Amino acid sequence: MAARSPRFSSTLRRRRQALLLLLLPHLSFSFGAEEEGEPPVLADPEGSPLPESALQKPTVFLAILARNAAGSLPHFLGCLERLRYPKPRMAVWVAKERNVDNTTNILKEWLKNVQKLYHYL
Repeated sequence: MAARSPRFSSTLRRRRQALLLLLLPHLSFSFGAEEEGEPPVLADPEGSPLPESALQKPTVFLAILARNAAGSLPHFLGCLERLRYPKPRMAVWVAKERNVDNTTNILKEWLKNVQKLYHYL
């Protein structure tokens, strides 16, 4: 198996950092219990969503690039689930390639369990 050049991995690392920098201002992290007084979900009494407004947080796009990450993936996905950001306002895209560990199975199971919570998976 041919090793990737250091230039390729540094480019990939810069792209990942840029993606995180774009997303971080819109996300707030919570590692403890949820705070009381969470803002209500904006919907009318019949349950249909209200149109976009300045009161809603923007929809964000989160890309997960996973390769042989079975050791850290459960922790990462747990942190993602604990984000204090409305899940219906989050679109998640997952890319996986040439895994030799249990990464693919972990992602499939997680996606199956949370698919109805997020705006897009």
